[in-house]
Amino acid sequence: MKGFKKFISRPVVIVLLLVMAVGLLLGTGVEGTRAVLNQESSPFHANVEVASIDVALLENGSQIANNGYNGGNPSGELKLSEIVDGKAKLGYKYPEQIAVQNTGSIPQFVRVTILKYWKEKGSNKRIDLDPSYIVLEETKDGWQKDANASTSEREVFYYLPVLEPGQTTPALSSTLSISPEVLNEKTEENYTYDDLEFHLEAKVDAIQNHHAPDAIKSVWGISVSGDENHISLN
Repeated sequence: MKGFKKFISRPVVIVLLLVMAVGLLLGTGVEGTRAVLNQESSPFHANVEVASIDVALLENGSQIANNGYNGGNPSGELKLSEIVDGKAKLGYKYPEQIAVQNTGSIPQFVRVTILKYWKEKGSNKRIDLDPSYIVLEETKDGWQKDANASTSEREVFYYLPVLEPGQTTPALSSTLSISPEVLNEKTEENYTYDDLEFHLEAKVDAIQNHHAPDAIKSVWGISVSGDENHISLN
């Protein structure tokens, strides 16, 4: 099963297998040349096209990250472009539409992992503060949150229909806001969350739709039911 996981998830394995196959063909030609000394072998030319899993993460229609066989940047810190001068209004719902596009050549299933956390300016994140005050409103338009894998800091979403090449999913979220309940967190002198930075990060990855339940179990480690066109979380 470990070997199967590597085969599914790492494109270099497929490339190496194809190179080995071409090497065997060339080896056969060399042996034939030795057996018939008066015959020269013709040059061998071949183009190899490897089907690719490539995926892009979109925020409000703009690509912010990509991942696939050709490398990329699978994680992206969301821009939250409507926040002016780095100051967020408590309770205001900022447009935040996160979606995924299949930029590869084969159908695939995709998942998005969202990270939410607080930081002091120019410092490390504050693990003692509550990420649930950072509220990402879900659309549930074809997307399902994995409740078993999600926490207040991390939310994991799966798009249940297969995503065909060139297609873009509906947005998994619609708005982002900071709950006014942060005002309840204070000491005698100041508010706990005053002048802190909130951060929202997203990561996208994808898997082939061939033998989807087995591939997803092997690579992502979760059990699903369904077929090559649609999955359901068990």
